[in-house]
Amino acid sequence: MRALLRMEQRLDRPLRLAIFGEYNAGKSSLANLLGGIESLPTAAISNTRIPTLLYYAPEPEIWAIRHAAGQLARVRADQSTLPHAVFRLEVGLPSPRLRTMQILDFPGLAGPGQVDLAYHAVDAALWCTVSTQAWKESERLAWGQLPARLRACALLVATHADLLASARDRERLLMRLRRECDSMFQDIVMVATIDAIARMRKHAHAPVETERQSGAADALDAALAALIVSARDRRANSALRVIGRITHHALSQIDKP
Repeated sequence: MRALLRMEQRLDRPLRLAIFGEYNAGKSSLANLLGGIESLPTAAISNTRIPTLLYYAPEPEIWAIRHAAGQLARVRADQSTLPHAVFRLEVGLPSPRLRTMQILDFPGLAGPGQVDLAYHAVDAALWCTVSTQAWKESERLAWGQLPARLRACALLVATHADLLASARDRERLLMRLRRECDSMFQDIVMVATIDAIARMRKHAHAPVETERQSGAADALDAALAALIVSARDRRANSALRVIGRITHHALSQIDKP
């Protein structure tokens, strides 16, 4: 019964998409774009090194999760410091996109094996690499240290593509990434992060619709939609396997004299 309850809770929860990458790789900017927001609503989580989960809430709210006991502590919008021993921050925002997709923004990975994913319940992943120095050896090593189930359901996102000199440079970079990384990711997309953030800032009343105006945003949306379908299928198949094991165990108990 406990296993069925956990499975039901997982299936009811929106898909959780984790964003990884090295420091200053554009992870938080991408999280803002995906969530349809310009910035997180507090100075306390600015430049934080704590995993930050964005989820839907009717009104903005921030909670600090303590790792040891799972205790919740409310964080005020004007709070400049966080409680001690915070495992994860959870930020509720009234963004329609977050109704179906939660976004987990991880701190920068300085090296392989530096993230403990056991308690974050991640369904799919995005790896951010800066277009001007994309896919370094340190990134390849760090990516290889993440669980295989995540690497099998992931996108590679080349951020800050608008810093490249020309469309030809962007085309060459995309060709190189596909040649070197195609087998490691479900898809590879490029995002003009600076332009997209500027459009969101200019049209704050409709950030999602404005971001969709660019072809790059359409490519990201299409790749993300395919990733979500894949993650949902994987989650459903996992639930079916659990049900199969529970059913087999129950029938074996019934058959006993």
